[in-house]
Amino acid sequence: MTGTFGLVTLYVSADIKNILIILSEKNVIVKQKNVTLADVARADGVSAKTVSRVINNTDYVSAETRSQILQAIDQLGYRPNRMARSLASNRSFIIGLVIPDVTNPFFPEIMRGVEHAALERGYNVLVYNADLDDQRERQGLTLLEETRVDGVIVCTMKLADDELRSCLQRHRASVLINRVMPGGPAGIVRVDLFHSMGRVVQHVLDSGRRKIGYLAANRSVMSYSSQQRLWGFEATMKANGLLVDPDYIRSCAAAVEDSLRTARQLLTDHPDIEALICYNDMIAAGALEACAERGIPVPDQVAVTGFDDIMFSSVFKVALTTVHVPKFELGVRAAQMLFERIDGHPTESEVVLNAELLIRQSTGPRRKEV
Repeated sequence: MTGTFGLVTLYVSADIKNILIILSEKNVIVKQKNVTLADVARADGVSAKTVSRVINNTDYVSAETRSQILQAIDQLGYRPNRMARSLASNRSFIIGLVIPDVTNPFFPEIMRGVEHAALERGYNVLVYNADLDDQRERQGLTLLEETRVDGVIVCTMKLADDELRSCLQRHRASVLINRVMPGGPAGIVRVDLFHSMGRVVQHVLDSGRRKIGYLAANRSVMSYSSQQRLWGFEATMKANGLLVDPDYIRSCAAAVEDSLRTARQLLTDHPDIEALICYNDMIAAGALEACAERGIPVPDQVAVTGFDDIMFSSVFKVALTTVHVPKFELGVRAAQMLFERIDGHPTESEVVLNAELLIRQSTGPRRKEV
């Protein structure tokens, strides 16, 4: 039932408890209980289908109409019925994200990027922390499958290709971050870790250093990322005519405490070391601390490099030379690729983002008098 009384337009739904009052000139709205999509459409003078297009971000709606509808949704307090929406579209409007270690500062930035892109599409993100454990990686992918997410983004480290491929084939759509799986069901978004590490090593060699140690990620977690960075180190050393001494390569957990212990031992075993190339910035933090403990000046005696450019790397005691990996963009592009696959219109199977060498205070020419 509809009635007009002066400036007030009154709509009364079939449920007499749900009353919507619009004061057209003063733009005052009294919110009703259980506001429906039809109520939003009626209040804005458009079709329910147009409102649905705006809510689901599908098909074209003019910017002016979209703005008016979004304003009405906000004023009326409309909340979509997710169950009805899921049944109508055969979608859950949830995507899954599996990360190896939520405490590593590298991954929250990826999470932010995924969430940013998901919210633009009206999606929520279910994050599963695998805690660097292959069994938890399996559990996470199984849980997301059982939750009926519309797709998954995976930053997995430990599962073998065959097992990971089998897990991903059970999902509607999937994307891998910083992992390559030729012929697999997933799209790929990554940076070129091999050549990026090569640029770091070449920068150190160009400063005149030749006795170089490498602090690798824990060999028990020999992920694609770990392999690419180590191979980039070895290949660049060999390309410069230098032998790679296995005893100059030590592995440790990507945590300051463990890398501190490992760097201490490496510096004790090889006091002639002129540079420490580190798998990532967390390990580099431990290397810097080990040098400080021994009174070794950085970079005058020993240069130190990291990788990833986490938020703290520029404010270490000695600002860290590192590789800037576009973590937020990795998350955004992975989510965008996933939505293309969910919609059945993939445009790319692999995206390689640029990584930038950032030269800071922890590297430079070695002072011979040290």
